Amino acid sequence: MNALSGKFLFARKRTPTDVVGLDVGGATTRVVRIKRIGEGFTLVGADLFPRQAMPAPEAEEVHAPPLLLPKSLRAPYAAIAVTSPQAAIRMLSVPGGAESLAGLNFNELLGLAEGVDFRIGYEVFSAEGREQSVLASALPEKQARWAVSLLPQGLPAPCSLQAGGAAVLNCFARELAAHHGDVPAIFVQVGHDVTDMAAFYKGRLALYRQCMMGSQSIVKTVQERFGIEEELVPGVLEDDLIDASQPIAAAIEPFLRQLVLAREFVERKRSCRIEKILLCGALLGSKHWNEHIGRTMGITPEIWNPLATLPCLPDALSERVKGMENRFATAVGAALAVLEADS
Repeated sequence: MNALSGKFLFARKRTPTDVVGLDVGGATTRVVRIKRIGEGFTLVGADLFPRQAMPAPEAEEVHAPPLLLPKSLRAPYAAIAVTSPQAAIRMLSVPGGAESLAGLNFNELLGLAEGVDFRIGYEVFSAEGREQSVLASALPEKQARWAVSLLPQGLPAPCSLQAGGAAVLNCFARELAAHHGDVPAIFVQVGHDVTDMAAFYKGRLALYRQCMMGSQSIVKTVQERFGIEEELVPGVLEDDLIDASQPIAAAIEPFLRQLVLAREFVERKRSCRIEKILLCGALLGSKHWNEHIGRTMGITPEIWNPLATLPCLPDALSERVKGMENRFATAVGAALAVLEADS
């Protein structure tokens, strides 16, 4: 799966073979370095860094302090994915041929806020008869400029910019092809504020949706229910010190409704049965996610590690990454969007 749109790419002479993927804008900054070695790609480094404060879409100041990467992560090129609640990503069915895309009002189709400038890109995934399936994305212009300003000079040089929800699809597709074949599957990545959901049929994207809830919804619900300080909630859930099943069920109910609707849509449209549900991201209280999804869908979900999608060099992962491996799908997907651009 290629980068979402040429409008998001920076000029370069050839497809890079050594790229650092950055996931910025979330609770932490996730960074991976991936190189083409032989006929495949290998993970050569991964690390976590403190959160970079992202400006609001209407902010006047957009420049950020430089992100200083260690030498081990300084690839020649950088692929940046911006995780933003203000980004809009939708899968659209567009009647007509390729010529019809030029006249589309993407601002209206994506429900973009007035008075804010956006970078808009799209990719055509399939065409059936006179209808095209298009993935469209919009990222606030000031957040896009802020992300690029994290790497103002030297290496790595920015070569690609995507909304985080679009970048993660590359990692989903790679994991499906590498370890699950063509089985109909739904991938879910839980973020801080937004949860990405993508269904695949015969190895191709069949549906994409965003649910405006994430790990922070669980933190707030548990905090209010048990009177626990916000910063202590993740540790309390990890150590299973309280029975948080019901609060988590309440927090993820909107997501569960979206998951059911996604399955029904794909199964009806493609005449298939969803066989797998794969989870990654900030899965606070993961056993409860498994329990509630399994009960709702009749499928036991699998929690997968995006960093295990590719071969990995010894000592590639920093100590900060250990225990957080399933939060790197967006960073991996950003790098793959560039490395696979011409494949």
